[in-house]
Amino acid sequence: MILSCLTFDLRPGSLGGLEEVFKRHRILERAIQTEGCHSLYLTADAVTEGRAHVIGVWDDEAAYQRWLDQPGREEGSDDLHALMAESWDPSAPGEVWEVVHTATAAMRPAASLAAG
Repeated sequence: MILSCLTFDLRPGSLGGLEEVFKRHRILERAIQTEGCHSLYLTADAVTEGRAHVIGVWDDEAAYQRWLDQPGREEGSDDLHALMAESWDPSAPGEVWEVVHTATAAMRPAASLAAG
């Protein structure tokens, strides 16, 4: 499993606009249809104001590459360009991290076991 992280450095006050562009162009909804995509998150950076990220959970790099190669992936790019603080390449991939260890809520002991 891998995680992808695409970072957006936004003009001041553009976070709401970013969310609106993603919803209007159904960017996450289209990407999640890619075989091997498990989940996607549009996030606001809690530390750096004006920065946002799209975090994706994928089977492997081949699954992420299928999204990058998908025709129409650039839809909404002009709207996104208008929100960026710096130059931005819509065809550039995000960072990719390999998951080497994980824990999930499903792995927690049942409440009755934890209390007893």
